[in-house]
Amino acid sequence: MAFMEWNEKLSTGIKEIDNQHKKLVEQINVLHSAMREGKAKEVLGKILDELKAYTKYHFSTEEKAFEKYNFLEKASHTKKHNDLIKQLDGIIDQYKAGSLTLSINLLDFLNKWISEHILKDDMKYAPVLRGKEIDV
Repeated sequence: MAFMEWNEKLSTGIKEIDNQHKKLVEQINVLHSAMREGKAKEVLGKILDELKAYTKYHFSTEEKAFEKYNFLEKASHTKKHNDLIKQLDGIIDQYKAGSLTLSINLLDFLNKWISEHILKDDMKYAPVLRGKEIDV
């Protein structure tokens, strides 16, 4: 059973953005599954690498769209992206330092990313960008 299921409540209605958000949900489920099987340590490095690359790609996609379509809250939203990147960098530092609770911290971080950033912050730009061409 998946830890988190994609559902329409998470949908911005913007195909490219939703596909990228689905990737995040997939990473949460991979991590959770590995934790349940006692294999989190084996997959954590790969998940962190993928998550860091995903974050840069995803935030770049959103921020290009903010510029292109003049989303009025682009500065505050970009700051939230930068804050999430700092948090992720902190988690990566914990991993490199050998933290034993890292998989739980990462799962909590990803869960909050969904519940706070996507469900609240990203839904603010959805009406502005919905139906527009999103460049990646």
